[in-house]
Amino acid sequence: MKLFRWLRPGVHVKRWLFLFGIGMMITSFGLILTFNYEWIGALEEWTFRMLYEATGHYNYTVLASLGIVVLLSGVFIMGWATRKLIRTMLAIVMPNESGNFSDLILENLKLSKGPKVVVIGGGTGLSVLLRGLKNKTYNLTAVVTVADDGGSSGRIRQDLDMIAPGDLRNCLVALADKEGLMEKLFAHRFGGSGGLSGHSFGNLFIAALIEVLGDVEGAMNATSKILKVRGNVIPSSAETILLNAEMTDGTVVRGESQIPLVKGKIKRVFTTPADPKAVTSAVEAVRQADAIVLGPGSLYTSIMPNLLIPDIGKAIIESEAKKIYICNVMTQPGETDGYSVSDHVAAINRHAGKEIIDFVLANNGEIDPPVLQHYAEAGQQPVRIDKKETSREGATVILSNLVSKETGSAHDPKKLATVLFDLINALRSDLSPQLLHYYLKRYNRKR
Repeated sequence: MKLFRWLRPGVHVKRWLFLFGIGMMITSFGLILTFNYEWIGALEEWTFRMLYEATGHYNYTVLASLGIVVLLSGVFIMGWATRKLIRTMLAIVMPNESGNFSDLILENLKLSKGPKVVVIGGGTGLSVLLRGLKNKTYNLTAVVTVADDGGSSGRIRQDLDMIAPGDLRNCLVALADKEGLMEKLFAHRFGGSGGLSGHSFGNLFIAALIEVLGDVEGAMNATSKILKVRGNVIPSSAETILLNAEMTDGTVVRGESQIPLVKGKIKRVFTTPADPKAVTSAVEAVRQADAIVLGPGSLYTSIMPNLLIPDIGKAIIESEAKKIYICNVMTQPGETDGYSVSDHVAAINRHAGKEIIDFVLANNGEIDPPVLQHYAEAGQQPVRIDKKETSREGATVILSNLVSKETGSAHDPKKLATVLFDLINALRSDLSPQLLHYYLKRYNRKR
């Protein structure tokens, strides 16, 4: 029965039902004292007399059975009235919700007790992951890079001297409780040839809130309430950061949007200013996390900028949570040409100053030949999987089919979130060695 779902361990309903029963007993006793308890005795005497007249003797069994019937009737009436009251209140609070309210409440309780997961990165890759993770836990925090200097974000950053809002907008929309019209609205870009041409409405909205509230975190919180975001979206820094890249030939490229255009091999990336200040809540989220996830997304222009913020990099290193890197399916021209999985991990460890990656999720699903040909023409190839080399970087590779059937090459949000959460739950369990062994045996198949 659906009613017994409320009695499951961990729902925290039984304690309140018990307390409700105690309260009813105390209330009943108070009513008896207030209105003179003798009427109870009179009612009992009348009941005994009626039973005697009907049976010719005092039948205590019948009387006890009658008492049980009355008791159960009272419990049923209280339960029915409470259910109706709760449904009425929920219909007022959530007028647009349909379906079974008990299913909705139990699902929300489950998600609210999920692990604390911090996802670090930026770009479209991060938003893809968040779309899957928001259905796994409400304790989700996205720490997002603000180094973007291209497109609408770059223009807002230059004209208004504030952080780039583009990646923040993508993450907020991805975590919205119900994507739809608001997603289309926030992603809408103005046409024409005027000053608004090419600007995203969502970017302008966030920029306006930052100016009105004078606080980046306040703007994020306000937008989260409007979109009913499941989790938190926090910029890694409130400073306008310029991302630079030193190439292997010694040249320096300035600006996140310019780095892939050079088509060179990146030696390292660094920021101006050299030591940007982190947003405090982002650092706290990393320190309290049960699992820290890096990527997916552009290795040097989406993930690295967050690691280059000293306080965040330090918090990641010091955290006891397992660090999981989600490797891109395809290489990126101008950033990771010819890279294998171990090359990605080595670059992260090098910029962090220490081996920080514990596990890597990589795709071993088949990609359709026409899709591969299309990417090959753009200079992109599937990231080569090299388990042994990756293990030398201190990380364990976990393989699974992670690609979307629709795109043929990009990550599928549901597949990615399922594999990731299987790993996180295995790591959190008291039986983690056994579960982890099972997990690795299940996913880490030979290629």
